[in-house]
Amino acid sequence: MATSRRTHAANKMPWPAGNHRSLERFLDEADRAGTLDIIADHPAAATALALAPHSLDAATVGTVLRYAESREQGLAFPSAWQHWQQVTGDQYADRAAAAEGFAEFAAELTGEDWDRAAGATVEEQLVGFIDAVVAGRANGASPREALDALPGTA
Repeated sequence: MATSRRTHAANKMPWPAGNHRSLERFLDEADRAGTLDIIADHPAAATALALAPHSLDAATVGTVLRYAESREQGLAFPSAWQHWQQVTGDQYADRAAAAEGFAEFAAELTGEDWDRAAGATVEEQLVGFIDAVVAGRANGASPREALDALPGTA
């Protein structure tokens, strides 16, 4: 199964031409980190996160994409990750810790959160969710409390 998932990821990832060996190294790393399935589920987003300007390792890519529930969400997560880094600044010791914080944030998102923000693009929704969670955390609120405080909550 891992071989077919690896093949699927390799075939679907829009990796730059001529960089086959770097793709193989990235997939080896993903296999060792246990993130191959996540990367295979979101090949375009994984590629965006693995290459510049993000340049994340496979374990961190998997952490960032862990809670992307749809292709559309996966494609929006790289820009959301960038926004997360901008608004959290130096609150985390390193990128791996920041990725865990992002994953914890993303784990809190529910179908109700997405429905409440209907009409906005997924990227716009994620930016709004991130801003609310970061502001809420500054005021001592949990991510869930901050999301529940967004307009449209019943």
